[in-house]
Amino acid sequence: MPYGLGLMLIGWLLSAAVSPAQTPSWSVEPSRFQSSMTLTGVVEQDGRRLGAPGDLLAAFVGEEVRGVTGPVTVGSDALFFLTVYANTDGEAVTFRFYEASTGVIHDIARTEMFEANAVRGLVSAPLVWTVGAASGPGWQVEAAAFALSMNVTGTFVVGERPPGSGALVAAFAGEEVRGVAGPVDVGGTPLFFLTIYANIPGETLTFRVFDPPTGRVYETAEMLVFATNGVVGTVADPFVWRVDTATSTEGDAVPSSFRLEAPYPNPFSTTARIPYVLAAPAPVRLTVYDLLGREVARRVEGWRTAGPHEAVLDGTGLPDGLYLVRLDAGGQTATRPLTLIAR
Repeated sequence: MPYGLGLMLIGWLLSAAVSPAQTPSWSVEPSRFQSSMTLTGVVEQDGRRLGAPGDLLAAFVGEEVRGVTGPVTVGSDALFFLTVYANTDGEAVTFRFYEASTGVIHDIARTEMFEANAVRGLVSAPLVWTVGAASGPGWQVEAAAFALSMNVTGTFVVGERPPGSGALVAAFAGEEVRGVAGPVDVGGTPLFFLTIYANIPGETLTFRVFDPPTGRVYETAEMLVFATNGVVGTVADPFVWRVDTATSTEGDAVPSSFRLEAPYPNPFSTTARIPYVLAAPAPVRLTVYDLLGREVARRVEGWRTAGPHEAVLDGTGLPDGLYLVRLDAGGQTATRPLTLIAR
């Protein structure tokens, strides 16, 4: 089977899979692109190699998937052989990692500039894609411990902002986690395909959501009663978890990590919001560059406290295209792509 066709088939199978439902439907059509480059690397978190069955590494230009692959065991290592596709040299390629055991999608603080026919990384000297500390609250469920299940298809909104990469919804019976799911983009709508487990029908289920831009966990107003093989919500008419930002279960805890979150909306046509989180008070500079490295906007300049913050970029007067948002704070740096498509 041709390699490109194999990638398309893998992507189709993943998007069609029913269990686990939270697997992202990342796929790419190599025939749409004239050029490719090959990356060989490993994924690490806190010095630990990641790459279990079901994990995925994907390449993106903006929000478009340009390559996807799973781990391959070579000796004692899990290696990722990632082919990235494009039509133009110089595009900024970003990466995301899906961890199947938790349902969490991690953003990776690494950007590669596309170059046709480039080969980067070797089995003997692989690239390293580093993910930060797990962005979620560590919710996990042992499905094998339960005999029954039901399914919920739903979504949530925090204020006017839809859930983004790394968001989570979890079901609880008392304080026991009974199901957890991350978002899957379905026609531009982030949906959560949540499988809930139990051993007896009739248990009362409550829900909590994790919101990455704020780093907080919120309780929702909705409750369900467990029904064996029950189905709640559909893609066309999803169940809605209502998030009251006053119900955070985290108090005012200071975040433990420095993060530049994904700007939203992306692409944008008028204004974009850029969330970021500081682990400690620091001097902050948030700058926007074009692909030639020219500064086109500076949205933050000065001291900021620890915790979540948000900057706003007005695209008025800027030409359409891809931009890079750079956050510098206390000696740490992070970069995110942002695409402007004017109306």
